[in-house]
Order: sequence, then C-alpha cells, then structure tokens
Amino acid sequence: MASSHRKPRSAGSRIAGIWTSADYGDDRSPGEVEQKIDDLYRRADSATERRSAPKRTQKFNSARGKPSSFTATPHDHYEQAQLMSRLAARRKAAADGHVTERSTTTETLQGTGGTQSDPRTAKAAVQKKLSTARALLSRSAARQQRREAAAALARQAVAFARAQVGKPYVVGAAGPGSYDCSGLAQAAWKAAGVALPRGTTDQANAGTTVPLADAQPGDLVFFHDDISHVGVCVGDGMMIHAPRPGAHVREESIHYGDASIVHGVVRPA
Repeated sequence: MASSHRKPRSAGSRIAGIWTSADYGDDRSPGEVEQKIDDLYRRADSATERRSAPKRTQKFNSARGKPSSFTATPHDHYEQAQLMSRLAARRKAAADGHVTERSTTTETLQGTGGTQSDPRTAKAAVQKKLSTARALLSRSAARQQRREAAAALARQAVAFARAQVGKPYVVGAAGPGSYDCSGLAQAAWKAAGVALPRGTTDQANAGTTVPLADAQPGDLVFFHDDISHVGVCVGDGMMIHAPRPGAHVREESIHYGDASIVHGVVRPA
C-alpha cells in the first residue's frame, strides 16, 4: 500500500466553521468556543452586515440560475421550488430592510451636515455642534454663577436692613443709630460691598430696572412720581424701610399704601 503524504490532522477539528478546544485551550469545550464566536459576532459593527447583505443577495440570486446537479423526481422539484420560494422571500425581506436602514442612516447623517460617503464631513459637523453646545453651556454656567453671586450680596443687604429694624427715622441720617429711607438703602448695600448714591433719584438709576412682579430680596422699591421714597425688598411682597419722621425702621408690605404709588423696582447687583 502506498504511503500517504497527507500531513497529520491538527488536534483541533472544525465545528460549524470554527476551531474547537485545541485552538482555544484544553479547558474550553466546543460549545464554549461557539458561544465566544457568537458573542464576537454580536459585538461586530453592524455596518459590516449592511455592506455584505447586497453581495449575499447577489450570490444567492446567481445560484438560483444554476442547474441542479442531481436527478430529481417531480415531487423533488416541487419541494425544491417551495424551499427556494421561501428562501427568496426571506432574502427579499432582508434586502428591503437593508435599503430602509441605509435610508435612515443617510437621513441621520444629512441631519448632522455629513453624508455616508464622507464621514469626515459628518464628524466635522458633529464636532462643530459639540463645540457650540460647550460654548452655550459655558455661558450658561457663567450666568448662573453671576446670579448666585448677586443673590449672595442681596442676602447680605437684607440681613443688614433687618438688623436696623426699630431704629428711628432721622432726615439726612445714614446710620448707624438712625436712618432716612435712602440712607438705609445705601447702608444696606454698602454692607454687601456695593456702593450706591445717596439720594433716591440717583439710586433709581443705579442698577437694572425689573418689573414689580419679579422683585427679589435686595431689590430697591421706589415710590411716588417724584421718587421721594425707597424701601429694601425682602421677598414675599414685603420690604424694610424708614417710612417718615417720627417713625422707626420697620418691615411691612410693599403695598402699604396704594399700588399706584409704586414707581419702579431696581436691582443694584
């Protein structure tokens, strides 16, 4: 008998198109290896599957046109035709799904300013949008920090004004033992590190005007057409002010008189 020149077969054998335990180590069973391969396929890029789908469809359609290599009975032809019909339906469904997925992907890329054939353009468009978003976020964070800093100053002004409750009103006084209305407003914001003019008319122009409905603690509320009175808003429709000669610094409603006497509201910081 002639000796065989065939090389010895590797200890690992093929199962379902993959190497078995001899290739992955003796501690892995064929089932474990197949599971590993399945996991790798599931993690593969779906784009590879989409690109290969048309090729598989073309190969299948080409195979359909080849004559059969075996002699079959009419019954065999019938079963083969049924099988081929079912396979063709499945391939068509897969191809239709591929076209739909490609269309969706193209629309998504176009929405970001790129095309499927030009990933660099799509990447640049996404990066531009990310850059814009970061800039907006940065500006928003800066505005929030400014609001928080202003609110902290306003709390200091309110705390100072509240500490003066009970002290007498004296014309022209700005503390520490007595106050008039503008002297109290000036001293309160000075305690928070913000310098205000002395008179009510100048104070009314020393900040940002806001609607009465948006008044916050620390805002200055001015009264009368001639802007002859001012109080320090403390929230909930209340203020602290030095009302008039013979009275004392007190907390009361912004609408202690009539709503029509409110001239406006200014936010110093």
